[in-house]
Amino acid sequence: MRIVLSALLLAVFVPAPAHAASDVLPSLEPVRSDLARHDLRESGGKTYLRFTGTVANKGKGGLHVIGRRNARDLSLTAYQQIEQSGGGTREVKIGTIVYHDEHNHYHLDGVSRYRLFNASGDVVRAAPKVTFCLTDSEPVSGGGVPVYLQCTPSRDASTVKMGISPGWMDIYGKDLPGQSFDVTELMKLPKQDYTLEMTSNPLGLLHETNRDNPRTARVTVTLGS
Repeated sequence: MRIVLSALLLAVFVPAPAHAASDVLPSLEPVRSDLARHDLRESGGKTYLRFTGTVANKGKGGLHVIGRRNARDLSLTAYQQIEQSGGGTREVKIGTIVYHDEHNHYHLDGVSRYRLFNASGDVVRAAPKVTFCLTDSEPVSGGGVPVYLQCTPSRDASTVKMGISPGWMDIYGKDLPGQSFDVTELMKLPKQDYTLEMTSNPLGLLHETNRDNPRTARVTVTLGS
């Protein structure tokens, strides 16, 4: 009887183990309404399909990225700092941060992907690993105070920080380098409809709620003569 009572007392008074902290993740989605504001622009004898690419963070956690310079080869290794439910962060390696000469600041590789499909579903133009300088450009909904206002302009920086806060979106306008496809040859074909597609986090490099099923936005584009 004494052994049974001792076991019961232990069951009552021994505190339960604390729950392990869980990840509080961002949720990345391309903004279709921005992609739909595409246009055609002629320059240097060529015709370009220009489009705006916007990634919105609709999750509870922020997207926090830090790049640290590798002294051996002078590259910047990218890490994502993931918020934890109990406070603090954990860090995971996610790829590479590269300096973008045309934009004059650092970009994270593989943030999004652009593709152009014909009516048969064939890819006729593609930018498979688009690099972004991640900033809080405009609020989506429920966005608090912006954290990431600009990207590091110095090529010699030892560390680089960028990201998208919850309730904010990062906008890359159609007038920026890299936000277009050369469609000169397609304009010589009979007029037809194409599908312009943008996918956020296409390779699953970033830890987010849509990592296993990256979100995609599609709009119709008419090209040809």
